[in-house]
Amino acid sequence: MLDIKELNQINWDFTEAKTNGVLHAIHPYPAKFIPQIPNVLIKHFTLRGETVYDPFLGSGTTCLEANVLGRNALGNDINELSVLLTKVKTTPIELSMLCLLDRFLINIYQRIADGSSNIEIPQIPNLELWFKDFVIRELVIIKDEILKLEDKNLRNFCLATMSAIIVNVSRQDSDTRYVRVDKDIKEQDVFLRFSKQLNRMRKIMAEHYQELTRGKTVVKCADTRMENIFEENSADLAVTSPPYPNAYDYHLYHKYRLYWLDMSPQDLKRNEIGSHAHYSKKNGLNEFDFQRDMQKCFESVSKILKPNKYFVLVIGDSILQGRKIQNNEVLRESAKNTAFKFVAEFTRNMNEKKNTSTPKLAT
Repeated sequence: MLDIKELNQINWDFTEAKTNGVLHAIHPYPAKFIPQIPNVLIKHFTLRGETVYDPFLGSGTTCLEANVLGRNALGNDINELSVLLTKVKTTPIELSMLCLLDRFLINIYQRIADGSSNIEIPQIPNLELWFKDFVIRELVIIKDEILKLEDKNLRNFCLATMSAIIVNVSRQDSDTRYVRVDKDIKEQDVFLRFSKQLNRMRKIMAEHYQELTRGKTVVKCADTRMENIFEENSADLAVTSPPYPNAYDYHLYHKYRLYWLDMSPQDLKRNEIGSHAHYSKKNGLNEFDFQRDMQKCFESVSKILKPNKYFVLVIGDSILQGRKIQNNEVLRESAKNTAFKFVAEFTRNMNEKKNTSTPKLAT
């Protein structure tokens, strides 16, 4: 067993560290945890060529760090967008393939400039309330050209690019505020933002291509409460930032991204663990419901991990009906009737009066 005491020497605050490196920052995602945490843990608990598992992918931070460090990765999330982003961040694309997107951008520009281009408006609820007419038209053309791309990795790459700009070109205030506001968006702004974002992402991919070839990632859209997502005894370490009760409504903040990508915000809302929509209403869910959900997750993760391996969780506190919920204690209870045992706890003090986030180790 590795010496846990060594981790006591680490300053988990990472106050001087750059916490949003270019590969991690290619797409907005609320409440991301910083890459330094999985990076340190992966180095400490695994060797090159071993496999790291993330049962709540989020924006793909753990899998990306695993690959850059020469480890393979497995991961799943109930959010289809999370799965797409993780695929894009961990799939190396050669420069020759990225160069093919020059012609692709020209095709999009020509179709947008040609006002007579026929388009079919997607059947998305309240689309006109959240997007100006010319924005809808430009997004339809961009998506249509993306779907014509023969290479699936390039398609995913461009779909993630389109997703990254959708909130900015919509009337949604921000990635964490689902309120309609007026924005100064002009015709062809959508194309300009898309092309700028695509060129930025191509530059990042070209610069970091070799890093991404060091490991392989396999991801699935699946609920961690399910069994048999991956083969038993297939991972050497699990690291994740799990959902919190009454936290972010990812189905809401990503709602129109999901619609434009032909994904289902309704399914995500129905099944999302910890969703504010389920916990904030009168007679809604409480910490004991969260505890039961997480116990199922612990049981699933324990089978995917090899014997005597570690499961590390980065967690913060929640507020439920005005009560502060210490999620580290809730997770300890969740683990009691599973194959895990609690080993250690470390505190990270966050800046700007954010909640404390604490890595938990169990095996």
